[in-house]
Parts: sequence; structure tokens; C-alpha cells
Amino acid sequence: MEEYGPKYNSQLGANIRNARKEKKISLEQLAAGTDLSISFLSQLERGKVNISVENLWKITRFLNITMVRLFEDHDEQNLGSITRKGRGVVLNVEGSSAYCESLVRESRAHLQATLYVNPPGQGKKIAGSHVGEELVYVIRGEVAFYLNDQEYHLHEGDLMYYRSETLHHWHNPGNRENVIFIVNSPPNW
Repeated sequence: MEEYGPKYNSQLGANIRNARKEKKISLEQLAAGTDLSISFLSQLERGKVNISVENLWKITRFLNITMVRLFEDHDEQNLGSITRKGRGVVLNVEGSSAYCESLVRESRAHLQATLYVNPPGQGKKIAGSHVGEELVYVIRGEVAFYLNDQEYHLHEGDLMYYRSETLHHWHNPGNRENVIFIVNSPPNW
């Protein structure tokens, strides 16, 4: 995981702080409304810690904003949006040491693109579903992907499409880390 090691998101933290202040909500109110500690939220807003997708959902629901708004990098307002290597928004995968980086930093986007690096045995182990459709592409290694209770074994270069309403989760069954790329529309955050 050397090339995808842990890092923190100063832009994400600044965007959370700006959204909170726009809504005239104190850090204490945000903590109470999300069941997250004031200390954690303060560190998050200062770009000192990463956050899981589940906890980011808590914040966006409380602030009544879209999650994609928090990923936007306001420095580039061109016809296209570029996310340079290592400049995506790093998120934690609940209950896993997998690396997760959201790559689309545009609030007007109608899709979401996420890179996952899963050590052996790791992945998104908690099944979830949401509105839309998705595809998963295996860049490196192999992945055991589950739709409801049905398992699909995917290898490097394989692509799978599915409806997002289906319960889905995955893990790395191999003995080397894998890299997968997932695109979903509309963004589930």
C-alpha cells in the first residue's frame, strides 16, 4: 500500500467547516447532531484525520447538503475537472484497512468514481445498497464481489455492471493487495 498510503484531506475539512458556518451551526451542535466527538470534528475540519463514508453521510444529512459538495476543489472552474494523482478525497472503509479515494471533485457531477486498494482479506465487508447503477473494474489482483448472496469472482481486467439497489459488498480473496475502480450514477453521496 506504499503508493496509496494514508493521507488527510485539508480541502474536505475546509469544505465541511465552510458548510457548517454557512448554516450557522456550531461545532458542538454538529457533534450532538451526528454523534461524533467535538475533538474528532475539529481535527477533521483542520485536515488532521480521515473520515469514513458512513460518518460523512451523518454530517451531510445533518447539514442538509450533498456529499459531493464537500469534495469540490474550488480552484479549478473549467469546462472539465481534473483530479491529479493523490489529490482525491481519502475516505475510510468502515471495519477495514482498505484504502478508498473518491476521484470526482465536482458537485455538478452525475456520477461518482472511487478507487479502492484492498489488502488481502480486506474490502467493503458491510453490504449496502442505494439508488442507481454501478460498475466495478479490477485494475490489479482479484476480488470476490457479492450481489445479495451470490458471489462473483473477478480478475484483473474484468468489469461487472449491476443495479445499485442490490445489496453489494466485496473483499480481496488473494494474497496480494488488489486495486479496483468503482463508478456509480447517480452519486450515492
